[in-house]
Amino acid sequence: MKIKIPKDVEELIEEIYNNGYEAFIVGGCVRDSVIGLVPNDYDITTNATPNEIINIFKNYKVIETGIKHGTVTIIKNKSEYEITTYRIDGEYKDNRRPDKVEFTSNIKKDLERRDFTINAIAYNSKVGLVDEFEGIRDINKKLIKTVGSPEKRFKEDGLRIIRAVRFSAKLAFEIDKNTMEAIYKNINLISSVSYERIQEEINKILLSDNPEKIYILYDAGIFDVLNLYDINIEENKLNKVKVCNKDLILRLSIFTYLMGDTYKGKQFLKLLKYSNNIRIQCEKIIENIDIDLKKSKKNVKKYLNKFGKINFMYILKINEILNNKDNTKIYEIIDEVEKNNECYELKSLSVNGNDLKALGYKGKDIGIKLNALLELVIENSELNDKLKLIEMINDTPM
Repeated sequence: MKIKIPKDVEELIEEIYNNGYEAFIVGGCVRDSVIGLVPNDYDITTNATPNEIINIFKNYKVIETGIKHGTVTIIKNKSEYEITTYRIDGEYKDNRRPDKVEFTSNIKKDLERRDFTINAIAYNSKVGLVDEFEGIRDINKKLIKTVGSPEKRFKEDGLRIIRAVRFSAKLAFEIDKNTMEAIYKNINLISSVSYERIQEEINKILLSDNPEKIYILYDAGIFDVLNLYDINIEENKLNKVKVCNKDLILRLSIFTYLMGDTYKGKQFLKLLKYSNNIRIQCEKIIENIDIDLKKSKKNVKKYLNKFGKINFMYILKINEILNNKDNTKIYEIIDEVEKNNECYELKSLSVNGNDLKALGYKGKDIGIKLNALLELVIENSELNDKLKLIEMINDTPM
């Protein structure tokens, strides 16, 4: 099998060979190339030590990314390429990272430490494929299988449990029977993984072609491990996540809504350390998915003001997906409101706080008065004229 390698990567490998060492592309870039996907990046592995790599590429910009673990980054034509020395990992006492690493000249030993067979394949144009653990066979069988004992692999790094599901979701592969059994048996290992790393993998699952695969983690008990109890997700409803666009806010909102309890969804977002912006947005959406939407222009403008256009569009989309609603009329009204530049929020009102200050209003009275004027303008867009509004100010309630 011949894999097309980008010119810059080929030249880096060639330079290493010219200096008496060997090098291969390895891992996800090989897997994706074999499958027919375009790799996001290319990792290089070599029997040269980090110091030898630094010396070979002394005329390049070199970043000592993780030199202790054998990795340096070479900058070539403004792109970054990680080059890592073949290594044998020491003991994983914390279920996250090896206590020490030992460099080796044997590529098989390096491939042996990797997580899944489909990621334990190396390639260069001189040697071809190095596939000591039958990764190509498992790609052809569409199978996610650990290199060696699944329990050992998961105990080395608990995040690999979620990564198994993520690769299954991304590639539409099944998980090997023994690997799946080890996921269920060792789900408690997730407790040793940082919430940020868990969040990153969960996001990748949700944004994959098969987000419903996340049910495996739920069924195995991941939420109990995270101390999120009494969450009830129905497997068949997770297909609702799949039918919508690959938008994190959209899919995350549906997923948290399907937990069956708004409070539990909020807990999940907080625990996994989602940003405040994402939490606030998702919470506003899931709190209002089931509202009874009125289809008059006045009400649509009120929704746009209350939720903001972006969040309201999310609510409409999820309302359609989960409740089979037809919101065509509301979309038409939104288009009409925008086409006519009709005011539905304070920033589009023809008077502002400074105008009210000039008329002698102070403090909270300014906000109260502006909102009262906005209500009138939402009812009748023709009133959004500065002179008309100033004339009306004293007649609007405080």
